[in-house]
Amino acid sequence: MQAQQVYVEAQVAYMRLQIQASCFDQWQKEELLSRFNLLQLQHVVALCNTASSPISVTNMRYMLCFLINMPVKDISMLFNVDVRSVYSVRYRLRRLFTEAKKNGDSLPSVLPF
Repeated sequence: MQAQQVYVEAQVAYMRLQIQASCFDQWQKEELLSRFNLLQLQHVVALCNTASSPISVTNMRYMLCFLINMPVKDISMLFNVDVRSVYSVRYRLRRLFTEAKKNGDSLPSVLPF
């Protein structure tokens, strides 16, 4: 197994635990966890490899939330931050990948953030 794949798997496992321990309603927890089950890790690893610089642990966790289309309000509640902070992180991640695109790297046609 590649180190990047192990890193992504560890972050997905962490996010699952965070969601299970969160104050969301039970139906909401089940919905988010089912979305994580549908996440294809090899695509996440490929996306991480196209970034212009390494992705930090915090940014990886936010990116996973964006990839499963988690609402911004729920992300802010999960990480205990202001909604504006989530939008700031989204902007930083978008910039990280657009810089890679400017350098000639091929990216997926639609980024989730």
